[in-house]
Amino acid sequence: MLGLRLLALLVLVLLGTGWSFRAQAATLVEQAQLTLTLHGDHPTAQPPEPHAVQLPYNWDQRQGAVDGEASFAFDISVTDPKVPQALFVPRIGNSFRVLVDGHELARFGTFPPGPYDDASFTPQYFALPASSASSQRVEIVIAAQPARQGGLSPVVAGTEAELLPLYENALFWQISGGRFIAILSGVLGALSLLVWLRQRESLYLYYGLGELFWSVQTARVLFTHAPLPWPWWGVVPLAAFQAAVPLLCRFALSVVGKGDTRLARFLGLLALLSPVTATLGITVPLLWLMPAWNLLCFTAGLGMVVMVVRVAVRSSVLEHRVLGVAVVLVVLSAARDNWVMRTSPDAYAVVPWIRFAWVGFAISLAWVIAERMRKDMRAVAQMNASLEAELAERNAALEAVFAREREGEKARGALEERQRLTQDLHDGLGGQLVGLLQMAQQPGAAMNDVALHLRDAVDQLKLTVDAMHGCEGDVASALGSVRYRLGPRLQAAGIDLRWDVDSLPTMTGWTARESHQLQMLLFEAFGNLMAHAQATQASLGARLVEGSEERAIEIELQDNGRGFDTQAAFAGKGLANMRTRAVALGGTLTVRSQPGETSLLLHLPVPAASTTPTESGRATDRPPLQPANGTLR
Repeated sequence: MLGLRLLALLVLVLLGTGWSFRAQAATLVEQAQLTLTLHGDHPTAQPPEPHAVQLPYNWDQRQGAVDGEASFAFDISVTDPKVPQALFVPRIGNSFRVLVDGHELARFGTFPPGPYDDASFTPQYFALPASSASSQRVEIVIAAQPARQGGLSPVVAGTEAELLPLYENALFWQISGGRFIAILSGVLGALSLLVWLRQRESLYLYYGLGELFWSVQTARVLFTHAPLPWPWWGVVPLAAFQAAVPLLCRFALSVVGKGDTRLARFLGLLALLSPVTATLGITVPLLWLMPAWNLLCFTAGLGMVVMVVRVAVRSSVLEHRVLGVAVVLVVLSAARDNWVMRTSPDAYAVVPWIRFAWVGFAISLAWVIAERMRKDMRAVAQMNASLEAELAERNAALEAVFAREREGEKARGALEERQRLTQDLHDGLGGQLVGLLQMAQQPGAAMNDVALHLRDAVDQLKLTVDAMHGCEGDVASALGSVRYRLGPRLQAAGIDLRWDVDSLPTMTGWTARESHQLQMLLFEAFGNLMAHAQATQASLGARLVEGSEERAIEIELQDNGRGFDTQAAFAGKGLANMRTRAVALGGTLTVRSQPGETSLLLHLPVPAASTTPTESGRATDRPPLQPANGTLR
């Protein structure tokens, strides 16, 4: 895989420079007669005109920080007047005019160059007019400003059939290739910044900013009409380039674990100072500052390469080795470009290798990031699995603890309820028995009244004990206990009791306390019935009522007695006690009475978590429920 990447990178470099070799098939104009016009103050006298000059002509290297115009004149041979002739110019700018035999053929920009006009990076193609002469006089006039990389490359003259493929090839690699690199770097930089926003790991920040800055620097070759006026369109791409290199170097150091070294901090300082140096180099302009700054960045880059390669050689991690190869290629390409730009006479027309090497560098670094993310995701997945197992184990332990706690709470609740019932027996039933004892000790006491009160006390005691041992939340069992205890007394009083109880749900959350409250409410109702109603028939019905908003149990006690005034003062105490017990159960008690018919309706809402018995149907044929306590009969 790594070998394929290196082979693809080599092919890109060869293709990127291939048009310069094919140019040898036509006439390559490398010498012209120069007429030079300088504007403003300049340190040296204007050279004699015209004079011969060697192409390429780099304005910044030849004239320095001076504005001016340069006219390059040369002759081209016409071998066959019938064959269309053309000119191919790889680089020309900042503004230009092309004249053939004294007639203007093409023009771009203004003289001097406007703030938005800059054609110095775009290849140009000019179709020449037909001529019957044996040669044509060509004059190319450029207007240049310092630090804008103006000048003129060697000119290729030949037939249209020869030059058009060269022009299209150069346009593809210079413009389309630059657009591809700018888009690729922008996308990779944006993705890296998105990863940094989620993970906040500094190496993704360095890589993202570096790629975005490189995208801005590369985008300069795409514009002949700049989006910003000069000099700011020169400052922004230059600052982006000067910041991109140290940021990517710092990223490489972070990948191999050297992100906190002195060299890494120095690279960060270079990135921070890049806007300052770019502004000084373009606006002043200090043309010597850029080579010095590039040399400083190159030296720091070499230090980075030494660190990365040393780690790559010693490490068994694949991305370290891939990164080592990538940074070596980029630094070698940068060294080659810097050497050519400083020493080669053809520097102005040379295509920089680093532009194509950066593609392989970007892809390799993106692969490193993807590999790190894959490992991080695998580590996170393993950690999640471990945490899930640990959580399951802890949940099981907590469930066991909660189960023990629930059992303990249930036991404590039952103990507290028994203690409360014991206290009720002591304070209520005990006081009643003491009163009965005093009544029995009075001379002439009616034994029938004493016996009646004693039966009430015994029945109350039995119901209390039943509630303590009954099934909590089972309303049907509580009703059956009341029937079992009071049935014989009702029969002895001549009252025929009809029992109509449906299957009822278990009341979630009910304890012995609620069962005792229900039994005492019914005990008091039946006691009043036997003592005051003079009834011969009574019925007790219980059913589950399903409503749109709630479920409820309704217990209704009816008799055919003489009735009573529910608003009378003598009726207040008994009804008040029953209503108090109904409220304690969370329900309501409705009383209706008239001669021959009295009805008490107890409405008990069913909690949402309550369960309904699986066996449904009516319970009229069910035998009376036996109490849990076998001692009190």
